Amino acid sequence: MRTVPVPLSGVRAADQASAAILRGSWYEIELDAICHNYRQLRSHLPCHVKVYACLKRNAYGCGAGPVASALAKEGVDGFAVASLLDAIAIRQEGVSQQILLYPGALPAAAPTIQALDLTVSVSSIEELAQWRAAITRLRVFIKVDLGFFRAGATPFDAGKLLAAAAGLADVQVEGIYAHMSELPTVQGSDADEQLARMQAILREASGLGWRPAVVMMSSTEGVLNRPDMDFDAVDPGALFFGLPESDKPARPVMLRPALKSICSSLVSVKRLDASLGPVPAIFGKNPGILGVIGMGWGDGLPRQIPSGAVGLIRGQRARLLPPAHLEHIRIDLTDIPEARYGDQVVLLGRQGDQSITHEEVARCWGTDIVGLYAQLRDHIPRIYSAKPTDKGKSQ
Repeated sequence: MRTVPVPLSGVRAADQASAAILRGSWYEIELDAICHNYRQLRSHLPCHVKVYACLKRNAYGCGAGPVASALAKEGVDGFAVASLLDAIAIRQEGVSQQILLYPGALPAAAPTIQALDLTVSVSSIEELAQWRAAITRLRVFIKVDLGFFRAGATPFDAGKLLAAAAGLADVQVEGIYAHMSELPTVQGSDADEQLARMQAILREASGLGWRPAVVMMSSTEGVLNRPDMDFDAVDPGALFFGLPESDKPARPVMLRPALKSICSSLVSVKRLDASLGPVPAIFGKNPGILGVIGMGWGDGLPRQIPSGAVGLIRGQRARLLPPAHLEHIRIDLTDIPEARYGDQVVLLGRQGDQSITHEEVARCWGTDIVGLYAQLRDHIPRIYSAKPTDKGKSQ
């Protein structure tokens, strides 16, 4: 029994379906779940607070272009990405909202940045000078480091950078932002200390008449737990994909997972016999019927197949067999003798009465749910499913 994925909605759905059939493996992404999660967030925010959807890492593996297109129709204010390729994908969908480039792109990409009307992040006066030399009319967000020890001007240098940028006729300062840190430090740089640093920077800027119109420092955890950090805008990312990053958030959003399923196909089925010699001990319980799935560790599956890992075939669980290969993994079909070449294999999601949950996969694969999304590969086709009939209800 061969199950062919049928796309129900989404940008370039026919192309995605063709790619899924050709590849034999695909991800199913529920765009309405992403829109539902945005609506949940928006209902908890003051009206004046803008939402910049952080779609880094190709929208957490869900496809930056289609995700941005769906969120744009919902009224999101802007987007933020680190990769210029993600920004290109968003613009190719006809999305016109502002796109903030996190640190990642360099001035060598200036022609593309200008053509796409992107806003760049600037963390130092030296960066500002290089961007000015590359772009004649520069739009920037000032990035500050409040204790993350990553990109961004330090609190001591932030005022100087802001003053330098604000004093230039060819530079438009559109905002200032920071990303919160949970790194353990000697001083214990917690959220309150980081907020105090941002407030000090803003007091200095306001005193000199240079406070930007947009101040932003809350990603998913901040926006769910610290309403006092909303300022003028927030830039959550994981939240849109159903990843709250908080067990009991202060803002009780009801989120739905965007990743509905990971599917592949049986590319080989055979009954084992004595002509092959002894069955390798690594398989554990000797399989009588061996299947091969057309996905491997090069497609984002674990390099080491863990004990307890399973797939669904014909609505039944079957154990995955080590070791994993670049584009293939084995599966024990002994208890499913009716399985046939070409059958669909579900590695995450539901088939018949059985399901493999996000939590089960993350636990078995030795990661968390955010890590599960991060392991999604861009070369695997995505099928964007239709809106469910219970639109707006939490699951």
